[in-house]
Amino acid sequence: MALVELLEADPEFDVVGCAEDPVAGRRILDEPELRVILVNLSLSGEPGNEPGLAFIRLSKSLRPDVGIVSLKRDVDEHRLRAALDAGADACCMATTSQTRLLNAIRAVAEGATWLDPEISRILLHPAHPGAAGSLSPRELQILRYLTDGYTNEEIAERLACAPATVKTHLQNLFRKMDVHDRVSAAVAALRRGMLV
Repeated sequence: MALVELLEADPEFDVVGCAEDPVAGRRILDEPELRVILVNLSLSGEPGNEPGLAFIRLSKSLRPDVGIVSLKRDVDEHRLRAALDAGADACCMATTSQTRLLNAIRAVAEGATWLDPEISRILLHPAHPGAAGSLSPRELQILRYLTDGYTNEEIAERLACAPATVKTHLQNLFRKMDVHDRVSAAVAALRRGMLV
């Protein structure tokens, strides 16, 4: 597998396991030194129950301390948003450059969120800014918590993710709503009826 060879060739990374399917991947979650998982979103499955998405959800429930980088062969906005909603900390195209992929892995290992520039414009620039429909289900969920007065840490605890992930979602929804802070987002959400 080319990706494993790439990571093994870099002295900064240690590959603790490789799995062809979620069942085998489940065993890797037990490795105490595991810090980042790379998940292939192109695995086929029934809509709403794709193996890659199901594995991301399972991984975050069992190991919220482990970062997840999702990989996709082509730009599929729905599946990429679903990966972020499931708990992925990064989205990369399978064709992304080696340098960018390694940067994504490093960022996620440090608890940050990372989007491949090739897909960020699709995910971050909706057709209708400010509309509730332009927010992902996870962003709407975070907006509800924000409007109820929860802090980033409290939201992260409820969603079983890192505070840095919540911060990134907030930055994205601020951009989509054309606001600059939490209070403005809450006021705009209530005025626009986004949380009905």
